[in-house]
Amino acid sequence: MHLFTTLSFAAVLCTVLGAPSIRSPTLVVQGNTADIELPPHTMPGTCPIDTISCQRKDVDPCCSPQNGLLVLAQQWDTRWGPSDEFTVHGLWPDTCQGKQLPGGGCDRDRAYSNITDILASSNDPDIISDMNSLWPSNKGDNNWFWSHEWVKHGTCVTTLHPRCYANSYVPYQEVTEYFRSILDLRAKYNVYAALNASGIVPTEPESGRRPKNTYTLAQFKQAIRDAWGVEPNVKCRGRQLQEVWLWFQVRGRDTYYPVEPWGQDTCQRISYQRKST
Repeated sequence: MHLFTTLSFAAVLCTVLGAPSIRSPTLVVQGNTADIELPPHTMPGTCPIDTISCQRKDVDPCCSPQNGLLVLAQQWDTRWGPSDEFTVHGLWPDTCQGKQLPGGGCDRDRAYSNITDILASSNDPDIISDMNSLWPSNKGDNNWFWSHEWVKHGTCVTTLHPRCYANSYVPYQEVTEYFRSILDLRAKYNVYAALNASGIVPTEPESGRRPKNTYTLAQFKQAIRDAWGVEPNVKCRGRQLQEVWLWFQVRGRDTYYPVEPWGQDTCQRISYQRKST
């Protein structure tokens, strides 16, 4: 269990025609608890483009994510998603010390439980179909899953706070931006393609007590290093592959680049089974 401290931001009103006032959230950082007055806004276009997350403390959190070490978790569930794709579990901001953030998220005022409706009413006509295909819930309730990911993780991405858009803010636009950016990141860092390029492909389901169709953790790590120059964390249940985690820092507001992992692996021999879908 990690201990965290919170930094409460003073209320900032972001008023848009027809939009309600939005109070600023409680954001989680490592440090002392204090109330500070933030500047009214910093438009993304005025942010320095070469700022690296976690390297400076004097940067507007609209310009560089305050929780600047992030995990892109891609999952392999043989029951869900295209047969040649890992699906998304989430993009999870951590503190710059690699500590997890509180399970309740960072902004109770934006703890939306109707993410499907928000995305369906956005100006991204393909996002629902893309989410259904590449970000399915393994419990069968996509809206619950997406809402959970938004509340717990999306509200902790400081560059997506409504105040960062100033007078151009359209209600809920940060929600669509959050999910679309993760889908784009998953496409850029396509774990299935990276493994396939190294000859690591799904095999037939296990049979018997000693499955022969397994890979080593070292093979998985080397395949990802060959693709992107860093290693992943690989997660298994027993020998069954569950997830591959890629770690990122951020250049500027939203340019993600991979870094070496901060987490732990839970695999040695890996059963990477072919999907039944």
